[in-house]
Amino acid sequence: MMSTVVTQRPRSAAEPIVVGRIMMSAASLAALITLGAATPTCADEIRILSAAALQSAFPEITHGFEGASGHTLRISYATIGAITQRVLAGESADVVIGSTLSMPALIQSGKIDPRSQLSVCRTGIGIVVPSGTPKPEIGAVEEFKRAVLAARVVVYADPVRGGAAGVHIGSVFKKLGIADQLKSQMTLAAGGDVTEVTLAQGAGALGLTQISEIVGKPGAEFVGPLPQELQNETVFVAGTPTGVTPTPAVTAFLAFLKSTAAVAAIQAKGMQVDQRR
Repeated sequence: MMSTVVTQRPRSAAEPIVVGRIMMSAASLAALITLGAATPTCADEIRILSAAALQSAFPEITHGFEGASGHTLRISYATIGAITQRVLAGESADVVIGSTLSMPALIQSGKIDPRSQLSVCRTGIGIVVPSGTPKPEIGAVEEFKRAVLAARVVVYADPVRGGAAGVHIGSVFKKLGIADQLKSQMTLAAGGDVTEVTLAQGAGALGLTQISEIVGKPGAEFVGPLPQELQNETVFVAGTPTGVTPTPAVTAFLAFLKSTAAVAAIQAKGMQVDQRR
Protein backbone atom coordinates (compact mmCIF):
# COMPACT_ATOMS: atom_id res chain seq x y z
CA MET A 1 0.00 0.00 0.00
CA MET A 2 1.30 1.11 0.83
CA SER A 3 1.08 21.14 -13.71
CA THR A 4 3.04 22.67 -15.46
CA VAL A 5 4.12 20.74 -18.51
CA VAL A 6 7.81 20.97 -19.31
CA THR A 7 8.53 20.74 -23.01
CA GLN A 8 11.86 19.13 -23.70
CA ARG A 9 14.17 20.57 -26.33
CA PRO A 10 14.80 18.08 -29.17
CA ARG A 11 18.07 16.26 -28.65
CA SER A 12 20.40 15.36 -31.49
CA ALA A 13 21.98 11.92 -31.65
CA ALA A 14 25.39 13.43 -30.98
CA GLU A 15 24.36 15.44 -27.92
CA PRO A 16 25.55 13.83 -24.68
CA ILE A 17 23.21 12.65 -21.96
CA VAL A 18 24.72 13.19 -18.53
CA VAL A 19 23.53 10.89 -15.76
CA GLY A 20 25.47 11.57 -12.58
CA ARG A 21 28.98 10.41 -13.46
CA ILE A 22 27.84 8.76 -16.68
CA MET A 23 27.85 10.37 -20.13
CA MET A 24 26.64 8.76 -23.32
CA SER A 25 25.17 9.91 -26.60
CA ALA A 26 21.52 9.37 -27.40
CA ALA A 27 22.63 7.08 -30.21
CA SER A 28 24.79 5.05 -27.82
CA LEU A 29 21.91 4.73 -25.37
CA ALA A 30 19.59 3.54 -28.14
CA ALA A 31 22.19 1.00 -29.22
CA LEU A 32 22.64 -0.20 -25.63
CA ILE A 33 18.92 -0.69 -25.12
CA THR A 34 18.58 -2.45 -28.47
CA LEU A 35 21.48 -4.73 -27.59
CA GLY A 36 19.88 -5.57 -24.25
CA ALA A 37 16.60 -6.47 -25.90
CA ALA A 38 18.38 -8.61 -28.46
CA THR A 39 20.48 -10.49 -25.88
CA PRO A 40 18.20 -11.45 -22.96
CA THR A 41 20.89 -13.81 -21.60
CA CYS A 42 22.75 -10.64 -20.52
CA ALA A 43 19.70 -9.21 -18.76
CA ASP A 44 20.19 -7.85 -15.25
CA GLU A 45 17.83 -7.25 -12.35
CA ILE A 46 17.94 -3.67 -11.07
CA ARG A 47 16.93 -3.20 -7.44
CA ILE A 48 15.25 0.13 -6.75
CA LEU A 49 14.08 1.74 -3.51
CA SER A 50 11.66 4.49 -4.50
CA ALA A 51 9.51 7.13 -2.87
CA ALA A 52 5.88 6.01 -2.93
CA ALA A 53 4.79 9.15 -4.80
CA LEU A 54 6.37 7.75 -7.98
CA GLN A 55 4.56 4.41 -7.98
CA SER A 56 1.77 5.74 -10.22
CA ALA A 57 4.22 6.56 -13.03
CA PHE A 58 6.54 3.58 -12.69
CA PRO A 59 4.32 0.86 -14.22
CA GLU A 60 4.50 2.56 -17.62
CA ILE A 61 8.19 3.40 -17.21
CA THR A 62 8.90 -0.19 -16.17
CA HIS A 63 7.01 -1.59 -19.14
CA GLY A 64 8.88 0.66 -21.56
CA PHE A 65 12.33 0.06 -20.12
CA GLU A 66 12.01 -3.68 -19.60
CA GLY A 67 10.50 -4.17 -23.04
CA ALA A 68 13.28 -2.23 -24.75
CA SER A 69 16.26 -3.41 -22.72
CA GLY A 70 15.48 -6.92 -21.54
CA HIS A 71 16.50 -5.92 -18.00
CA THR A 72 14.16 -6.30 -15.03
CA LEU A 73 13.23 -3.66 -12.46
CA ARG A 74 12.49 -4.82 -8.92
CA ILE A 75 11.00 -1.82 -7.14
CA SER A 76 10.18 -1.40 -3.46
CA TYR A 77 8.10 1.64 -2.49
CA ALA A 78 7.92 3.40 0.87
CA THR A 79 7.70 6.86 2.35
CA ILE A 80 10.81 8.97 1.97
CA GLY A 81 11.45 8.72 5.70
CA ALA A 82 11.21 4.93 5.62
CA ILE A 83 13.54 4.69 2.63
CA THR A 84 16.12 6.85 4.39
CA GLN A 85 16.00 4.69 7.51
CA ARG A 86 16.22 1.46 5.51
CA VAL A 87 19.31 2.60 3.63
CA LEU A 88 20.96 3.96 6.78
CA ALA A 89 20.27 0.60 8.44
CA GLY A 90 22.21 -1.18 5.71
CA GLU A 91 19.65 -2.18 3.09
CA SER A 92 21.24 -2.13 -0.35
CA ALA A 93 19.82 -1.17 -3.74
CA ASP A 94 21.21 -0.35 -7.16
CA VAL A 95 19.22 2.90 -7.27
CA VAL A 96 17.67 4.89 -4.43
CA ILE A 97 15.04 7.54 -5.22
CA GLY A 98 14.49 9.95 -2.37
CA SER A 99 14.14 13.72 -2.18
CA THR A 100 16.43 16.73 -2.06
CA LEU A 101 15.70 16.85 1.67
CA SER A 102 16.43 13.18 2.41
CA MET A 103 19.37 12.56 0.10
CA PRO A 104 21.89 14.71 2.06
CA ALA A 105 21.66 12.34 5.05
CA LEU A 106 22.46 9.37 2.81
CA ILE A 107 25.36 11.23 1.21
CA GLN A 108 26.79 12.37 4.54
CA SER A 109 26.58 8.82 5.89
CA GLY A 110 28.53 7.57 2.89
CA LYS A 111 25.64 5.50 1.51
CA ILE A 112 25.04 7.46 -1.73
CA ASP A 113 27.66 8.91 -4.08
CA PRO A 114 26.98 12.67 -4.31
CA ARG A 115 28.20 12.70 -7.94
CA SER A 116 25.52 10.21 -8.95
CA GLN A 117 22.52 12.41 -8.10
CA LEU A 118 19.92 12.77 -10.84
CA SER A 119 16.88 15.03 -10.58
CA VAL A 120 13.88 12.92 -11.63
CA CYS A 121 10.80 15.11 -11.13
CA ARG A 122 8.87 17.21 -8.64
CA THR A 123 5.31 17.36 -7.42
CA GLY A 124 3.15 19.41 -5.11
CA ILE A 125 0.33 18.51 -2.75
CA GLY A 126 -3.27 18.36 -3.95
CA ILE A 127 -6.77 17.54 -2.82
CA VAL A 128 -8.89 14.55 -3.83
CA VAL A 129 -12.56 13.73 -3.34
CA PRO A 130 -14.55 10.72 -4.56
CA SER A 131 -15.83 11.12 -8.13
CA GLY A 132 -19.41 12.33 -8.32
CA THR A 133 -19.21 14.31 -5.09
CA PRO A 134 -19.02 18.12 -4.89
CA LYS A 135 -15.62 19.75 -5.48
CA PRO A 136 -14.98 22.45 -2.86
CA GLU A 137 -13.41 25.81 -3.65
CA ILE A 138 -9.79 25.75 -2.49
CA GLY A 139 -8.05 28.45 -4.55
CA ALA A 140 -7.49 30.83 -1.64
CA VAL A 141 -6.25 30.06 1.86
CA GLU A 142 -9.58 30.90 3.52
CA GLU A 143 -11.46 28.79 0.98
CA PHE A 144 -9.14 25.88 1.65
CA LYS A 145 -9.60 26.28 5.40
CA ARG A 146 -13.40 26.28 5.06
CA ALA A 147 -13.33 23.24 2.78
CA VAL A 148 -11.27 21.21 5.22
CA LEU A 149 -13.38 22.15 8.23
CA ALA A 150 -16.58 21.34 6.32
CA ALA A 151 -15.42 17.87 5.28
CA ARG A 152 -16.95 14.87 7.03
CA VAL A 153 -13.59 13.06 6.96
CA VAL A 154 -10.11 14.50 6.30
CA VAL A 155 -7.52 11.97 5.14
CA TYR A 156 -3.74 12.43 4.92
CA ALA A 157 -0.60 10.38 5.51
CA ASP A 158 0.45 9.80 9.09
CA PRO A 159 3.34 12.26 9.68
CA VAL A 160 4.99 9.78 12.06
CA ARG A 161 5.70 7.47 9.11
CA GLY A 162 7.91 10.11 7.48
CA GLY A 163 5.96 10.89 4.31
CA ALA A 164 6.81 14.38 3.01
CA ALA A 165 3.18 15.27 2.27
CA GLY A 166 1.88 14.06 5.62
CA VAL A 167 4.50 16.01 7.57
CA HIS A 168 3.77 19.18 5.63
CA ILE A 169 -0.02 18.88 5.87
CA GLY A 170 0.19 18.43 9.63
CA SER A 171 2.22 21.62 9.85
CA VAL A 172 -0.28 23.47 7.64
CA PHE A 173 -3.16 22.59 9.95
CA LYS A 174 -1.18 23.88 12.91
CA LYS A 175 -0.27 27.06 11.01
CA LEU A 176 -3.95 27.70 10.24
CA GLY A 177 -4.90 27.03 13.86
CA ILE A 178 -7.33 24.22 13.01
CA ALA A 179 -5.40 21.11 14.09
CA ASP A 180 -7.45 20.64 17.26
CA GLN A 181 -10.76 21.27 15.46
CA LEU A 182 -9.95 18.56 12.92
CA LYS A 183 -9.08 15.80 15.38
CA SER A 184 -12.53 14.20 15.25
CA GLN A 185 -12.53 14.29 11.43
CA MET A 186 -9.00 12.98 10.81
CA THR A 187 -8.18 9.61 9.31
CA LEU A 188 -4.46 8.91 8.94
CA ALA A 189 -3.29 6.72 6.07
CA ALA A 190 -0.07 4.75 5.83
CA GLY A 191 1.40 6.84 3.03
CA GLY A 192 0.94 6.27 -0.69
CA ASP A 193 -2.64 5.10 -0.08
CA VAL A 194 -4.36 8.38 0.81
CA THR A 195 -6.49 8.42 -2.34
CA GLU A 196 -7.67 4.84 -1.80
CA VAL A 197 -8.54 5.53 1.86
CA THR A 198 -10.39 8.71 0.85
CA LEU A 199 -12.48 6.86 -1.73
CA ALA A 200 -13.30 4.16 0.80
CA GLN A 201 -14.69 6.81 3.16
CA GLY A 202 -17.28 7.86 0.55
CA ALA A 203 -19.17 11.12 0.17
CA GLY A 204 -17.95 13.96 2.35
CA ALA A 205 -14.38 12.70 2.48
CA LEU A 206 -11.49 14.94 1.47
CA GLY A 207 -7.93 13.69 1.03
CA LEU A 208 -4.64 15.57 0.87
CA THR A 209 -1.60 13.98 -0.71
CA GLN A 210 0.98 14.26 -3.48
CA ILE A 211 -0.70 15.16 -6.78
CA SER A 212 1.02 12.18 -8.41
CA GLU A 213 -0.91 9.88 -6.06
CA ILE A 214 -4.25 11.32 -7.22
CA VAL A 215 -4.16 11.95 -10.96
CA GLY A 216 -5.45 9.11 -13.12
CA LYS A 217 -6.77 6.87 -10.33
CA PRO A 218 -10.23 5.39 -11.01
CA GLY A 219 -12.95 6.92 -8.89
CA ALA A 220 -10.78 9.85 -7.80
CA GLU A 221 -11.59 13.49 -8.54
CA PHE A 222 -8.59 15.81 -8.43
CA VAL A 223 -9.87 19.06 -6.93
CA GLY A 224 -6.64 21.03 -7.41
CA PRO A 225 -3.37 21.93 -5.71
CA LEU A 226 -3.06 23.57 -2.32
CA PRO A 227 -3.06 27.38 -2.42
CA GLN A 228 0.41 28.62 -3.29
CA GLU A 229 0.92 30.12 0.15
CA LEU A 230 0.47 26.67 1.69
CA GLN A 231 2.08 24.59 -1.05
CA ASN A 232 5.15 22.43 -0.66
CA GLU A 233 6.87 20.81 -3.62
CA THR A 234 8.95 17.67 -3.25
CA VAL A 235 11.85 17.22 -5.67
CA PHE A 236 12.68 13.56 -6.23
CA VAL A 237 16.30 12.58 -6.78
CA ALA A 238 17.90 9.28 -7.77
CA GLY A 239 21.31 8.17 -6.56
CA THR A 240 23.57 5.12 -6.65
CA PRO A 241 25.65 3.58 -3.83
CA THR A 242 29.05 4.96 -2.89
CA GLY A 243 32.00 2.87 -4.02
CA VAL A 244 30.01 0.88 -6.57
CA THR A 245 30.43 1.43 -10.29
CA PRO A 246 26.96 1.41 -11.88
CA THR A 247 26.41 -1.53 -14.20
CA PRO A 248 25.49 -0.87 -17.85
CA ALA A 249 21.92 -1.83 -16.96
CA VAL A 250 21.75 0.79 -14.18
CA THR A 251 23.35 3.36 -16.47
CA ALA A 252 20.73 2.65 -19.14
CA PHE A 253 17.87 2.88 -16.63
CA LEU A 254 19.00 6.25 -15.28
CA ALA A 255 19.32 7.59 -18.79
CA PHE A 256 15.87 6.17 -19.63
CA LEU A 257 14.36 8.32 -16.86
CA LYS A 258 15.15 11.35 -19.06
CA SER A 259 13.75 9.77 -22.22
CA THR A 260 10.66 11.11 -24.00
CA ALA A 261 8.65 8.04 -22.96
CA ALA A 262 9.55 8.32 -19.27
CA VAL A 263 8.96 12.08 -19.18
CA ALA A 264 5.52 11.59 -20.75
CA ALA A 265 4.61 8.95 -18.15
CA ILE A 266 5.74 11.22 -15.31
CA GLN A 267 3.88 14.27 -16.61
CA ALA A 268 0.71 12.24 -17.17
CA LYS A 269 0.56 11.75 -13.39
CA GLY A 270 0.66 15.48 -12.67
CA MET A 271 4.38 15.73 -11.92
CA GLN A 272 6.83 18.19 -13.42
CA VAL A 273 10.15 17.27 -14.97
CA ASP A 274 13.16 19.49 -14.39
CA GLN A 275 15.61 20.08 -17.22
CA ARG A 276 18.57 20.01 -14.88
CA ARG A 277 20.40 16.73 -14.47
